[in-house]
Amino acid sequence: MNQLTERERISLLMMRGWGAVTRTYRQVQDLFNETFRVGANQISSSTVERTVRRFNEAGTVKDLPRSGRPRSAGNAENSLNVLLSFTEDPHSSIRRVSQEHDISKSSVHNTLQRAKFHPFKVTLVHKLNEDDFDRRDEFSEEMMLRIDEDPNFPFNIVFSDEATFQLDGTLNRHNCRYWADSNPHWAREDKSQYPQKLNVWAGILNNRIIGPFFIEGNLNAASYEIMLRNQIIPAIRAITGENFENTWFQQDGAPAHYGRDVRAYLDAVFVDRWIGRRGAIEWPARSPDLTPLDYFLWGYLKDRVYKTKPQNLAELQQRIIDECALIPAENIHNSIIGFYHRLAHCREVAGHQFEHLR
Repeated sequence: MNQLTERERISLLMMRGWGAVTRTYRQVQDLFNETFRVGANQISSSTVERTVRRFNEAGTVKDLPRSGRPRSAGNAENSLNVLLSFTEDPHSSIRRVSQEHDISKSSVHNTLQRAKFHPFKVTLVHKLNEDDFDRRDEFSEEMMLRIDEDPNFPFNIVFSDEATFQLDGTLNRHNCRYWADSNPHWAREDKSQYPQKLNVWAGILNNRIIGPFFIEGNLNAASYEIMLRNQIIPAIRAITGENFENTWFQQDGAPAHYGRDVRAYLDAVFVDRWIGRRGAIEWPARSPDLTPLDYFLWGYLKDRVYKTKPQNLAELQQRIIDECALIPAENIHNSIIGFYHRLAHCREVAGHQFEHLR
């Protein structure tokens, strides 16, 4: 008998069907071979029959022990329904499948355990262009060299970023799972705009949060320069004091950050000490995975802000302010320590996306 993988056995059972709508063993054989075994290693109808019988007797698609009594099948149809649901939609949840098939959550979980399915977290990754890889690799190399020479260097950088908080919430990456028998290293590219939102700027410096500052409407170069002059730079000066002359400023390459007047202002305030598009150090495009605001702050804040649904934008704004003030200094400090490790991961994969591989 041709050895079938567990996933092939599930597919075979799906093709067989159940209840009043079932295919014959020969029909399943033909359909399976046309789908999976064209030209070689085709299965026989007896293989189909044995696979179906084994599932009905043991309630599992896994190989049974060579000795000892087989496990009780319980309700074979329920087990099949569970496996089919997660095979068709690996992003489903135990709660949802339990409700769909009127099966207890513990039974769904036990079925998944028997089939060796595991919950894998979803990771959001930013889409990269072909010429981004070298720039990310070069940036990581330069920053690692600077940190090797001066371990305090990253603690003198103001890392900055903007984020959008939706009134109705946003993707919580910690609550997304992919149920499967092997880790698919699944990732999702994310770039969306929604109404009823707050645009927020924030910065991280050593163990402090700068801001948050709220942006009226969509950010452009003119409004960003005003924010720099009236809010961001004064806040940085208040924190750094005499150490301001050793402080670097980082921003990404967003269009608002690239305005001519914005760059001229940063050149004047941070002489040869700002990181960004056409800065003293060039920030690589499409690299939110290298800033602690993306890999720490925004996810940390959103987990807390959306514990319960805000009723309006005013409540959402106040929650953001309150939660920023409550972040432990140690957590912020540790996110800066993680910057060097992320640079190293980026170099290991030659500038490619690395978060879903970690």
